[in-house]
Amino acid sequence: MHVISIVSQKGGAGKTTLTTNLAVAALKSGAKVAIVDLDPQATAANWGDRRQAETPVIVSAQAARLPQLLKQLDPRTRWVFIDTPPAISNTTMAAVRVADGILVPCRAAIFDLDTLGATLELIQLGRKIATVVLNAVPHRGQDVAEASAAIAGYGIAIAPVAVGHRATFQHAATVGLGALEYEPNSKAAREIGALFDWLRTAFREDRSDA
Repeated sequence: MHVISIVSQKGGAGKTTLTTNLAVAALKSGAKVAIVDLDPQATAANWGDRRQAETPVIVSAQAARLPQLLKQLDPRTRWVFIDTPPAISNTTMAAVRVADGILVPCRAAIFDLDTLGATLELIQLGRKIATVVLNAVPHRGQDVAEASAAIAGYGIAIAPVAVGHRATFQHAATVGLGALEYEPNSKAAREIGALFDWLRTAFREDRSDA
């Protein structure tokens, strides 16, 4: 079981978008998948309600129950994605502590970059290694290159796939789907597919070994 926590102090960074879309990508690979929603706003859980499907399993939980909840999941579960609230809190730390991998979504904007340091300090306190995912980036311009240069100063890895600001993500979320389901040939779907392929490689999973 690979537990991936999606963490960022900044609201609007796209944590739930990455959580739900990566979960759908994992489902498409043939794996059994769960989402744990720790955000009091329950955005991922609400997405699941609109989805009206048995998979992925979505559980709203409190931070104190997180270790026990993970033990209670179906042992065949291959991927668990944890959606966290937009704050530095005990809830976020709980998600960091149980994670095998941590993704930090970050927009290529100054306000997001300004708050990145606080998120990374929390992750370091948990003695974990994280990767920044540039998310909701503009279609054109030098934003990605400039943001990458700024993030490099923190000494943290950046995922090789940036996710664009694409309407497909919003349209898919409205009906409880991921981009890979809603428009499988879209740029949004290709980006999420590539990001999940990178994640699988990070855990040394063969594409045929789902």
